[in-house]
Amino acid sequence: MATHRDRLGVAEAEGSASGAGSAGVEVVLLSDPATPAPLCPHGPTLLFVKVNQGKEETRRFYACSACRDRKDCDFFQWEDEKLSGARLAAREARNQRCQPPLSRTQCVERYLKFIELPLSERKFCQSCQQLLLPEDWEGHQEHRVMGDVSTTQLRRPSRLLSPLENKKTNAQYLFADRSCQFLVDLLSTLGFRRVLCVGTPRLHELIRLKASGDEKSNIKSLLLDIDYR
Repeated sequence: MATHRDRLGVAEAEGSASGAGSAGVEVVLLSDPATPAPLCPHGPTLLFVKVNQGKEETRRFYACSACRDRKDCDFFQWEDEKLSGARLAAREARNQRCQPPLSRTQCVERYLKFIELPLSERKFCQSCQQLLLPEDWEGHQEHRVMGDVSTTQLRRPSRLLSPLENKKTNAQYLFADRSCQFLVDLLSTLGFRRVLCVGTPRLHELIRLKASGDEKSNIKSLLLDIDYR
């Protein structure tokens, strides 16, 4: 007998193979939800409904808002499902285990300490994708470590960090410098002042660099990327 997750996978496969008007899954947007959406390791989930031949099934469910592949996040809960306290506690514990090793506040604090170090003590662990402080060195002796990390390199973190390659969850577009420069010049010529960069960290970096080094540049950029680093 197929599980809930198996049936969801079949519905998604049929929807992508047969096209509109057959079977698939759609997002349900509620203007005033009665209860907040449950949380998976990636944050608040979304409410979905299966659609077959243009008709919605009666029972809706929550699933991950970030991952399209069930292998990346297997969260599933029926909208009307009542969970016991034990299951809720187990879910919360799992969510906590899946969180990044450092919080955003801790990353900022680490960065501020890091830039105060002399160049000879600035090290970056390529194995852990983390800036290292002197007290961290001993625990990373067997890792691939880059030394003498300059301020210029810190301003272009996409050059330090390894790209995420899961196209269904972490698709990132790492444009070449020439392409980024062309896009920045085009945006400026067209008079855009606010830019939303979705999965394009290098373009975001170049916009920020140009704004900090050119008083005439008033373009502001916001980066949206599923990458805790």
